Amino acid sequence: MKTMRTLLAVLMFPALAKAGDALQDARKSFLRGDYGEAREKYQDLAKVAKTRAAAAIGVSKTYQSEGKYDQAQSVVEEALKDLAADPALLARYAEVLYLRGQWDEASKAAEKAIAEKDDSFLARWIRGQLLRDKGQWDKADEEFRWFVRTYSQRSNDCMEITDPDLLLLVALAGLERARLLHLTDQFEFILDEILDHVAKKDKAYWPAEYHAGRLYLEKYNKAAASRALDRTLIINPRAAEALAAKGVAALQRFETKQAEDLAVQALKINPSLTEALRLRADVHVFAGDYPPALADLEKARAINPREESTLALIAAVHFMKRDDKAFQAVIDEVEKHSPAPVVFYNDLAESLDRRRFYNDAEIYFKKAVALEPRLPGPLAGLGQLCMRLGREEEGRKLLEKAFDADEFNLRIDNTLKVLKHLEGYETLKTEHFLLRYEKKNDAVLARVMAKYLEEIYTELAAKFDYRPKEPILIEVFNRHDMFSGRVVQLPDLHTIGACTGKMVAMVSPRDTSRVISKPFNWNRVIRHELVHVFNLEQTNFRIPHWYTEGLAVRLEGSKPPPRWNNLVAEKMQADDLLNLDNILLGFIRPRNPEQWDQAYMQSLLYVEYIAKKYGEPAIGKLLAAYADGLETDAALARCFKVDKAAFEKDYRAFLTDRLPKDVVKAAPTFASFRAVKEAYEKDPKNPDTTAALAERYYNLGNRKEARGYADKALGLKKFHPVAVYVKALVLSDAGDAEIALDLLNTAVDEKTTDVKPLRMLAKLHFDAKKYSEAAKLYERCRELDPFNSSWLTQLVRVYNMGDNDAKLLVVLKELADATADDLGSRKQIAKLAQKAGDHKDVERYAREALEIDVLDMQAQEMLLEALTAQGKNDEAKTWRELLGR
Repeated sequence: MKTMRTLLAVLMFPALAKAGDALQDARKSFLRGDYGEAREKYQDLAKVAKTRAAAAIGVSKTYQSEGKYDQAQSVVEEALKDLAADPALLARYAEVLYLRGQWDEASKAAEKAIAEKDDSFLARWIRGQLLRDKGQWDKADEEFRWFVRTYSQRSNDCMEITDPDLLLLVALAGLERARLLHLTDQFEFILDEILDHVAKKDKAYWPAEYHAGRLYLEKYNKAAASRALDRTLIINPRAAEALAAKGVAALQRFETKQAEDLAVQALKINPSLTEALRLRADVHVFAGDYPPALADLEKARAINPREESTLALIAAVHFMKRDDKAFQAVIDEVEKHSPAPVVFYNDLAESLDRRRFYNDAEIYFKKAVALEPRLPGPLAGLGQLCMRLGREEEGRKLLEKAFDADEFNLRIDNTLKVLKHLEGYETLKTEHFLLRYEKKNDAVLARVMAKYLEEIYTELAAKFDYRPKEPILIEVFNRHDMFSGRVVQLPDLHTIGACTGKMVAMVSPRDTSRVISKPFNWNRVIRHELVHVFNLEQTNFRIPHWYTEGLAVRLEGSKPPPRWNNLVAEKMQADDLLNLDNILLGFIRPRNPEQWDQAYMQSLLYVEYIAKKYGEPAIGKLLAAYADGLETDAALARCFKVDKAAFEKDYRAFLTDRLPKDVVKAAPTFASFRAVKEAYEKDPKNPDTTAALAERYYNLGNRKEARGYADKALGLKKFHPVAVYVKALVLSDAGDAEIALDLLNTAVDEKTTDVKPLRMLAKLHFDAKKYSEAAKLYERCRELDPFNSSWLTQLVRVYNMGDNDAKLLVVLKELADATADDLGSRKQIAKLAQKAGDHKDVERYAREALEIDVLDMQAQEMLLEALTAQGKNDEAKTWRELLGR
């Protein structure tokens, strides 16, 4: 009998081996994202009794990967009719049910699987998650501990676990324990010894790379997360989970357009992926576009009605819409299923925090901490919130606790480094400010800034009829990375000043890290950010973004860049203006950098319109309406007795009068060299595209092709301005400046309206020292393109070569007005005014120069001399003390 069984085993071995190979082949198709192909292979194997259970599970997973959750569930249910006691099928059934939020049914299936096979890793993982989600953290930990014990025991018994699916579950369970019990060394062990080991052993097993990426993302290690997720997508370009995770990373960096694109890509593959639905909804919420956000969230909720992250974002949207009833209904629903919904309250707090509902965010962070104080996430969130509100000591204590639990979290680590860095700073206290600065680098700046801060405070308090309740914290960082770490907890913030809520951070104009290479107008930055402090606090952080930005730009103390006027005029003519419903997109999801500038300028123009139409007191009335919790529609109706449509119509009429009439339209542009070449090939007799191609070739350094296409364009249209310009450039580069000059003199006349040949001709006259001719041409350019400040720069160069101080002074003043950060023009104006004995102008422009570089000795001397000459001796004495002279 024994011999017969042995013989049967020998005879069956090839068939079993063949079946195993077929399963592996189907698995390879699945792992590389060929879900349809994998499904066909699994379906064939499901017809064979020996492989039916494994194949049914495979088919189910292919359906899940494509978002077909009904089919994913029904396949397993059908297989269970014949294989009701199969532990693998039961565990998979529990997994699908859990995915869909059917907790009771998932629990029953998991328990059946464990009853059939005590070491059913997947069933135990589902059981652990269910206990965690129900708030039974200690019981959940016991379940997760089983994985760690089993992993260690089998390793000790020389029976190491090699199945990548099982090792992944060990890793995930270990991470749960590490978070709860502060086992910080486990994060590195799981990454190196399990996930990295699996990825190297089975190079097709992308889930190992994906979960490593998710872990890095959790720790805000952007670079490592990006590498891991990119490796995932190399293995499986259709891994929707990885695309969604990359989108989450993009949203963390406020790259909303990229986040939305990645969410859409993920949903094309798996339209039921709740993380991708939440991601797209979050992008909509950022833009204040609530209906599509709720549509995505309700879809996610239908897929899994118990997922706390989805419910938290739904609650946040209802909160922002001020729908208290719907908001409370979500809370009631969550608490009915779990007595300790930490994830829900933490995610709700994070959503409110991101939208500056700081007071409410603090309530829910504290609730999450109270429900489970061992978890580092809520502690870190609450600590960072305290930092944004300027409560640094409170924030430090919370972040230190969070760091003890999670020392791999880069945002916590970076913030603690910033706090350590600040320990070496001085604090200058004034009546309304606490100004922190690094003594060696910024002592003079701090003393002067303190004087300015109190003056600005007095001005804004009168303007807004409001005074912040507590001293305002101002921190001036001597290194840009520390400034960035203070604001976004990461070293890659591309700006110089920021208001985080109730405090202002700014990098010093003398940035020792040299990220900021040129001085900037620190007074303008401080004024802008202080407007935000006032507006945010006085409206309880409910002011729309456009309104506070418009007010901040208006009160900066300098004019906006001149080109912004031309930009909005162009947009108006092209019927491409932003409005109150979509202007926020220009700030957080601009189509291009130009639209970002447009949003700032249009916001300023909204404020100017309100002031002109309804008077200056209307500014405060609208702020009060927002403080009372009104949305823009209701606020306009209460303050101005108009609806939004009428307001927008009158605003456009205001723009017609306010903006320039003759807009210099930019020549047609092409996104790439390929685009302009394709346009030329479609219509080779079009002189405009031919000339554009010539200019592209010149910009690429190919002067031969540039000359050829310029000549062709001139053959199609005599004296085509761009073609003349390009040919003159090529001739000049070749040393034939005189021929270039002759060409331009022949082509350019009083009717020429394209500034390119005029600019080139002006340059050649300047190089030939014909300054009068150059000046006339640059003045013509300025008439044709009045909102381009580069003409002023060129005119300064020209007039500096002559003796006409009067013309030079006029141009310099225009240049100073147009360029807030231009130190040189202000110093030169002060010198010319000093020469003319105009002490008032010397004082003004020397002071403005110090607002860019407070340590400039010439500007200091000119200011002190001008004050003394005007008999302002007390003020001169004050300035000497501030400057340490």
